[in-house]
Amino acid sequence: MKMSILQLPFDQRACFIAGQAKSGTTLLVALLDNHPELLVLPEETAYFPTVLTKYAPRGRRAQFDYLTKQSLSNVLFGGPCKWSKRNYAVFPREKFLETFERAAFDPANAQQDLLVLMVKAYAETLERPLDTVGRWVEKTPANRNHIPAILARFPRAKILVTIRDPRAILAAQIALEKTRKTGRFSTYYVIAHWRVAARLARRVRDGEIPGLVVPYEQLVCDPASMMEKVCAYLQIDFDPDTVLTPTKVGQFWSGNSAARINFSQISPEPATRWQGELSEDEIGWVEWHCRDLMPEFGYEPRLSRRELGYFMRPIRGERPKEYIKSRAYSLRDDWIRRQGRFT
Repeated sequence: MKMSILQLPFDQRACFIAGQAKSGTTLLVALLDNHPELLVLPEETAYFPTVLTKYAPRGRRAQFDYLTKQSLSNVLFGGPCKWSKRNYAVFPREKFLETFERAAFDPANAQQDLLVLMVKAYAETLERPLDTVGRWVEKTPANRNHIPAILARFPRAKILVTIRDPRAILAAQIALEKTRKTGRFSTYYVIAHWRVAARLARRVRDGEIPGLVVPYEQLVCDPASMMEKVCAYLQIDFDPDTVLTPTKVGQFWSGNSAARINFSQISPEPATRWQGELSEDEIGWVEWHCRDLMPEFGYEPRLSRRELGYFMRPIRGERPKEYIKSRAYSLRDDWIRRQGRFT
């Protein structure tokens, strides 16, 4: 670990992971989890998307309650798991809750950032001295919408942005809806979130925003090379035995595949699975909206042109209400882009 990292105040040793759901953010966190120079929060906090927006005006107690009872991180405090493959039976959840609550409402910490206090409480729960933590890592895909706010609060933070073929993301979301049956599956959010993540990745690549782009396909097809780049960016040692084995709180993690496939090692198969899962109409829906940005990241459109039928036909798992909303929002966004182009 480079001494320059430890010379930073603890709160400025932050690393935030951003991207899109099913774009590799969870895999990236799992690969970083067991690194001795890192302290990795294993679940999403939605700190910037929710805690500092919806709950900030309601005070610290409301923010604390959201983190410990409603966010995906609630499982670390003994809350119910919203989805599968979250087993923290060996993690001292009650101790974490007590430690975090004590720190959060200590008058001496009134001016300290609540997320930083949560990270420090996590370190104390794991009995990790803070001077052994080169970087602490928080992952919430929707961080993609809050990079300016992140850098305003943590100006020395590292930013990792994941990107994945949007056709693969649609296939993964269709598979998830088939399993979860939420009735709220939105094809609009698949393409809209991808465009936001892609524009962020472009700005990172162009040097407008400090960070590193982590393509999902490189992460699963050549994990050693990609993780070596990630470690170099984070200024930590690259140890293949550590960063090529995915874990959560130090325990082996078998993945959160939308196809319900466990893995014993990282496989390149998910990178191309969409090719056998999506229909031409489903590919057409994605390429209708994303074909202008896809080639920048090596995702060549498969279809030769846009056709109205690709826009109009429903996607598997799409309910009538979501179908109407997705098409309406898509037309609205197209109108906004045209206005921006011509004004």
